[in-house]
Amino acid sequence: MLRHWVRVALTGALALCSASAAVADVPPARDPLLLYGNEIRFDVERDGKPIGQHVVTFTRTDDGVRVESRADVQVDLLFLTAYRLRYQARELWRDGELTSMEASTNDNGDYTYVQAVRDAAGLIVSSPEGTYTAPKILPTSHWNAAVLNGGPMLNTLTGEMDEIRVFYQGFDIVKTRNGPVRARHYLYSGDLNGEIWFDDEGRWVRLRFRAEDDSIIDYVCRRCQGPTAVTEAE
Repeated sequence: MLRHWVRVALTGALALCSASAAVADVPPARDPLLLYGNEIRFDVERDGKPIGQHVVTFTRTDDGVRVESRADVQVDLLFLTAYRLRYQARELWRDGELTSMEASTNDNGDYTYVQAVRDAAGLIVSSPEGTYTAPKILPTSHWNAAVLNGGPMLNTLTGEMDEIRVFYQGFDIVKTRNGPVRARHYLYSGDLNGEIWFDDEGRWVRLRFRAEDDSIIDYVCRRCQGPTAVTEAE
């Protein structure tokens, strides 16, 4: 079933095609509130059927920007719940750097908690595997286009440092609940493998992957706050 789909859905996906470019064409980093407004929201689908939502909210604070993510997924079979996922994370950012992060996951009854706090040396990371100091790296958060630069990243589910490489695939037309948008298509590989789309401004607009049970999981943008719409003919 989808027992471990959470790992690929929230931090990296099983790529549906192979990489064809050596490096990523990365959009410029921008203030998330200017990009998205206060919220972005994705419908999560499995083989075209709705199974949940992934919501990210942005709040400006005296110290920077607070980012809160929440995923809520449920798969029912024969009127019974076969799989359920609850994920919550909070990130605090100042001057484009992560200052703290905490994330909790209930993966069908398996609970994990990861915490990171920045100090002069880097990030002090605590997870079920123990505590260590990491360099000042990015978390594996899809909303932030800076992850397209690749390199070591903090896995918000496991607390481990994951090394990834990113491959730019060109432009696609991505369907959203508000119409099609033109978006840049990327694959990433290494400790995490995935397929993701961002528009020209650096807004996350799609995620798609194949789960372990061979079903197709799609993140369909319901609210991405202003990506440039185009018609299929264009």
